[in-house]
Amino acid sequence: MSSFPEEGARRRPLPRATPWLLLSRWVAAARRVPLEPEDDAWARALLTPAERVLWETLPLVDRRHSVEVARHLQRRLAATAYAEDALWLGAALMHDVGKVPAGLSAAGRAMAAVLSKVIRVATARRWARRAGGFRRRLGCYLVHGEVGAALIREAGGREPVAAWTEVHQAYRGAGTLSIPKVVVEALYQSDFR
Repeated sequence: MSSFPEEGARRRPLPRATPWLLLSRWVAAARRVPLEPEDDAWARALLTPAERVLWETLPLVDRRHSVEVARHLQRRLAATAYAEDALWLGAALMHDVGKVPAGLSAAGRAMAAVLSKVIRVATARRWARRAGGFRRRLGCYLVHGEVGAALIREAGGREPVAAWTEVHQAYRGAGTLSIPKVVVEALYQSDFR
């Protein structure tokens, strides 16, 4: 399931989740600001039909976040050979689609982030494989990259989009992906700026 099998059992889920990041995301969720129609149309145009169906299932706060990440990526890649490449902008838009099966509220997400500091990825994966219940939802959220990659692949989405989605939380270097290093660094920085 993981692109980091040698580290899977020891790693913590959501390694970059900080209290400040969680607070800012909670404030964004509470504001319920609609997605601008031009941003919505721009995002939809970058995705394949299969990806678009998945992206549309994201809660508003996550769609808005994904557009912000894609816009930041667009600026970061502007002076590169990958400027305006729909593949990488699509990867930015789809990176959090694995949060959908969790269906967690802001409070549930905060609880998952706190838990991510004390449980291991292996435990989160075990929870995500459960038949149902709150623990399953927490597990899905904690390994949402892996869950999202599986959803993208099952739907027939683009493989590089699925590959980035799978590793975006714990990415540790360009060697494991067939994505250009400049794109990987821009994707990574665009999500946590």
